[in-house]
Amino acid sequence: MASKTKYSEALRYVDIIGETCAILIGENIAVDGFWDRPIRIITHAHYDHLKGLRESILRSKSIIATPPTHELIIALGYIRSKDLLSTYLSKRISLNYHEKYVVNNEVIELYYADHILGAAQVLVETNDYRIGYTGDFRLTSKTEILKNLDILIIESTYGNPSFRRPFKNDVEELFVDLVLDGLELYRRVIIYGYYGKLQEAMHILRTRGVDEPFIMPRKIFEVTRIAEKYGYRIGNYYLSSTKAAKSIMYNDKHIVFEHFNKARYRRIRDDALYIILSGWEFTEPIKRIDQSTWLVALSDHGDFDELIQYVERTQPEIVVVDGSREGDAHSLAKELRKRGWKAIVLPGSKTIDTSLF
Repeated sequence: MASKTKYSEALRYVDIIGETCAILIGENIAVDGFWDRPIRIITHAHYDHLKGLRESILRSKSIIATPPTHELIIALGYIRSKDLLSTYLSKRISLNYHEKYVVNNEVIELYYADHILGAAQVLVETNDYRIGYTGDFRLTSKTEILKNLDILIIESTYGNPSFRRPFKNDVEELFVDLVLDGLELYRRVIIYGYYGKLQEAMHILRTRGVDEPFIMPRKIFEVTRIAEKYGYRIGNYYLSSTKAAKSIMYNDKHIVFEHFNKARYRRIRDDALYIILSGWEFTEPIKRIDQSTWLVALSDHGDFDELIQYVERTQPEIVVVDGSREGDAHSLAKELRKRGWKAIVLPGSKTIDTSLF
């Protein structure tokens, strides 16, 4: 463990590249961003974790992700060139959770992260060090906790102490009630969210007894098919361009799913209830925006308390906070140091001032 050696020695095997957001682990591995290394790992199929994918496909030896993540990358059109897709398919390695892969004596293992479909945490064993990277995650009963780590690399999306959701256990029930009210009042509910979060919302509605038809455009439809393949209970959903969907929209109660980016262009009418799914809400579980629109604080990221709890449950020797993406890495590192953890932010200096602890 790192306590038996200099912190600087352990940190030789970790870096974060600000320009590409690549998490570098060991000597061979780049995660969630491009760097000129033999292995590129993708923790999940959100755009900010796919930076430099083209360069990785061209220059890396292998692209590692879970099977659903690989399928989502293709379905969402992140690789448009046929030649590039062919190269990607020849280099992709699908790893199930806890299936190990060895490259130049470094051992890679993926762990379940309760974020979106296929999301994974990464454990690398290199030169007698155990280094873990959470990627994006929520801390739930399903989230696996990386243990016995010399270094934990953690996300910081909600790293500011003000980003707390004391109501998070109530969100799902309130969301379902809001949808049911909308169906009763308007017969049509339109829900906006990101890929992955929309499929979680569908699954929540189905498991809580909402059985009205779901209508959706092509990309959301394809992601939903993949979600069903890997265990999500959805069913009774239709591609919006089909005759069946148009008949349902004209005659029956139904729920329409659209990408989050379309919410700003919605045309407010009095024949539908509009719901926007967003994690950036910390005062109320649901909040009215206008006469027909509600924001629901359904998040697929852990809030500040969950980030702290994850570190406390992991008990790492050193914490590296990812400062290359959206969030508040410096606030999180500061709060961790207050609690006695050896925490730094990367990109930045790797020097740890042990007088702080």
